[in-house]
Amino acid sequence: MEVDQLGRLCDILDAARLVAAYVKDITEADFRANTEKKDAVVRRLEIIGEATIRLGETTRQALPELPFRKMRGMRNIVAHEYANVDLKIVWEVATAHVPEVCAVLEKFFAAQTALANPQS
Repeated sequence: MEVDQLGRLCDILDAARLVAAYVKDITEADFRANTEKKDAVVRRLEIIGEATIRLGETTRQALPELPFRKMRGMRNIVAHEYANVDLKIVWEVATAHVPEVCAVLEKFFAAQTALANPQS
């Protein structure tokens, strides 16, 4: 896979890890009451979607378990429909879907590392 594509996937993983950290050990009510957390999560979801937009078809096909179209769609909502962002959906994405993205990409990068450094 091309270096720029790996970099985009790394950007997605980094942003997803940050989202997971931002919502760790808080309730949905705490999230809704904390403007900094909301802003941080929404910004990282925007980054995830923007990086997704820049992935090539071959890269997307290499990771069929990731919902790239939904990731792009979420970015479009938070970037362009910011006044109408549904925080319940943002919470669900942050707490249910982002951990799945992390798991898939961590597995992917572990496999990439294993391919680059085969055991003798």
